[in-house]
Amino acid sequence: MKQNVPVAGVDVSKRFSDMCILAPNNEILTRMKIYHDLTSMERAATELQRVGKKCGAAPVIVMESTSHYHLILFQFFRDAGYEVIVVNPIQSGALKNINVRKVKNDKVDAYKIAMLYRLKVLRTSQVPVDSLRGLRLLCRQRAELMNDVTRYKNRLTAYLDQIFPGYDKVFSDVGGVASRAILRECPTPQILLLKDENELARMICVAAYKHFAFGKKKVEKLRLAAKDAERIGLYAPGNAAVVVSVIDMLDALLKSIWEIDQDIKALVTQEPFIQKNLALLQTIPGIGPHSSVALLAEIGDFTLFQKPKQFAAYFGLDPTQRQSGTFTGSKNKLSKRGSAYVRAILHMAAVTSVIPQKKRPAANPVLLAYYEEKCKSKPHKVVMCAVMHKICNIIFAVLRDQEPFELRQPEQHAQRLALTSAA
Repeated sequence: MKQNVPVAGVDVSKRFSDMCILAPNNEILTRMKIYHDLTSMERAATELQRVGKKCGAAPVIVMESTSHYHLILFQFFRDAGYEVIVVNPIQSGALKNINVRKVKNDKVDAYKIAMLYRLKVLRTSQVPVDSLRGLRLLCRQRAELMNDVTRYKNRLTAYLDQIFPGYDKVFSDVGGVASRAILRECPTPQILLLKDENELARMICVAAYKHFAFGKKKVEKLRLAAKDAERIGLYAPGNAAVVVSVIDMLDALLKSIWEIDQDIKALVTQEPFIQKNLALLQTIPGIGPHSSVALLAEIGDFTLFQKPKQFAAYFGLDPTQRQSGTFTGSKNKLSKRGSAYVRAILHMAAVTSVIPQKKRPAANPVLLAYYEEKCKSKPHKVVMCAVMHKICNIIFAVLRDQEPFELRQPEQHAQRLALTSAA
């Protein structure tokens, strides 16, 4: 880090930020507020230029990674030609508590963020390149919409349990395309029994792209369930409207997800390095197209990671440590300081790797053997975290070596490492 240059500490908040500029000798040159509008930001840039001319070097700007609020300032000052360093608020927060007196205000915080640079202890947070940042926004929005789909499907199931008991035995996925087509036209058992059987069968066939015999069997089961539901189901005048409104919401959400998927595909095709890394990630058992895109978006600039432990810690898979004097904590939990989106993806990859599905074996026999051995002495959740950590190490190796995943037994892996060390 350059020590003979001025440094500007920026304490970021929602509507405005406080900036404190220090001279190379740590004298405070300027304190000012930056409102998050063009006029105020240009005024700040003018002040930075003035300080740069006075000190003979352009200031280095240090700011906290504060939700999404810092991104506008980061992009503005970066485009203006300044070196901008984004730090984790956990690190800057620790320095804010350095004084014995309890003083907490934005001016003091901006000064301490600037001093963090002088102490040479900064660990830079990631601000991904524009394409990866765009992918991250799209993938996170898709994940939120998928959560909304799950909530509305659960809500629909709860309504049908009361209005149309037995419906979920005919359509296991009540929010599926064929089920939605039927419920839109027949939201109650009474309405369904009035409809023509052949018309309902054709409706199912068109929606699900199935043959007529499939639709006919479904309709027969539906009518039997509807006759029972007509007698035992709860009846209220608003039943039909409630079911149709949920169907409308599911249709809108699924359409939005489809549109986001198209945007993701378009963005991926514009960046060759993204396409290459996605292909590499998808060679790992348990990681599919959507998971690989979300992983790559959350990883950002992979070159910042030098060791697998740093990679695991970035996603919050590192264990916490508690030790003081002769006491050493034995029940240490995961730090969970990283991306919750990635932990969810890694958990699904771990489940796919070691838990056999309906008609498919576990995706990774090596991890399955590891999982079964560990389960003899440790709880399931603890072992699943260990499997997630293993998958994280695999992802690191694949991206570091830029080679596809190769399934190896532990003995083969040890031999290969020995040969590499000897060479």
